[in-house]
Amino acid sequence: MRRFLAALAILAVVVVVVAGFAAWRYRQALAITDPRGIDEARYVRIGGIDQWVQIRGNDRANPVLLWLNGGPGFSTIPSTLAYRGWEKYFTLVMWDQRGEGRTFAKSGASVAPTMTIAQMTQDGLDLTQYLRAHLHKDRIILLGHSWGSILGTHMAAQRPDLFHAYVGTGQVTRLEDDLAAGYPRLLAHARGTGNEDAVRQLAAIGPPPYRRISNLYTLLRWANALDPPIPRPPLTLAGLWGAVANRAAFAGAEFSQDHVMPQMMDDDLESLAAKLTMPVIIIDGPDGFLTPRARSFLDHVAAPHKEFFSIPGTGHLAIFQAPEKFLDILVAHARPLAMPPAHGAK
Repeated sequence: MRRFLAALAILAVVVVVVAGFAAWRYRQALAITDPRGIDEARYVRIGGIDQWVQIRGNDRANPVLLWLNGGPGFSTIPSTLAYRGWEKYFTLVMWDQRGEGRTFAKSGASVAPTMTIAQMTQDGLDLTQYLRAHLHKDRIILLGHSWGSILGTHMAAQRPDLFHAYVGTGQVTRLEDDLAAGYPRLLAHARGTGNEDAVRQLAAIGPPPYRRISNLYTLLRWANALDPPIPRPPLTLAGLWGAVANRAAFAGAEFSQDHVMPQMMDDDLESLAAKLTMPVIIIDGPDGFLTPRARSFLDHVAAPHKEFFSIPGTGHLAIFQAPEKFLDILVAHARPLAMPPAHGAK
């Protein structure tokens, strides 16, 4: 018994040491040492509650890129290390929205009555105003993924003067119609890959629309599961620490989706697209099943400057499946829209 307890004590010490070393490696990998850089994370008073905002970049002179995450409720902050390369070209802002991540950890379910697209749009605009003042920028670049593309489209339509450009990925047009368009491809893919569980469950619920929310979640679960895989980084201690930290990011996801998903289904963004007067860039993954009508959204955009890019081998989660290729597009096409003209240029 004594030997067992001694071994257990040694194991506990080893776990603590390894965890501490992993934490140190993770912090080292994230460190911004350039004196021109910025590395901030704090609660900011937005929409009457404290909301967690992370601001990072190698050079404050770079354009500001506000990333509106998907879900709703899935914080991107635990994935910061995977986007360390983005911080060379942008001041990258990640935000735990109302009902998500550290914001949800502080407010809890007290925000339930305010979990509306209208309120969260206003939150986003308030955050944008804060970033403009805090970072001394007249306008910023807005990037919306999936649910974030709904939020971003509303923000950009209401206040186009605040943004150099809107970048949509996993771009929603009208979610119920998007899912209906993607359902036959999803079922065919499940059959073609021999995924009997997916075929059985998808055939049982049939195509949208759904009266039962459980059917909707079945479709969403398989659409994400059968999207092209997200490459995993080498299993380093730093990566392991990030993976452990990422588990906390799901705390508010169920809460957020229960309150916001029904509103998302009927939100028609085609009419809002006509109000987008700033440059619009859509980055798509051709192998996805959730939002196959991104080109239709772009067709309704009134802005004279609009571009569409497709990253082969990716789907709805292209921003996670090919972050370097995604960055290449941002640097080549979005970043110049926020940079002052070269000296002497006409």
